[in-house]
Amino acid sequence: MITIKNCSSVAALVLLFVSATWNLFAEPKADGKAVTNSSSAVSSDSYMGLTGEELWSNNCSRCHNIQPPTRYNNAQWEVILHHMRLRANITGQEQRAILEFLKSAK
Repeated sequence: MITIKNCSSVAALVLLFVSATWNLFAEPKADGKAVTNSSSAVSSDSYMGLTGEELWSNNCSRCHNIQPPTRYNNAQWEVILHHMRLRANITGQEQRAILEFLKSAK
């Protein structure tokens, strides 16, 4: 039987795994900034003009090692971003821009 407690435990384990392995697949940055994807699917109208990729890199790398966008499927990224939005104190607009980047990078 699946309970809320079991779901919460699974979500906590996923987030723990993500935080523990975030940097393993990070790409080196030549100038200290994330490389901007020129795809039209990447939003550039997010917070302070930052793209979804820049928001993802700037916000998530504060606490985690960055994972490649292909690490998780779209549904998994949606769950991860939903949980991390509150913890990272990002806006809904920023969350949508990050999710759009992660989905377009596959």
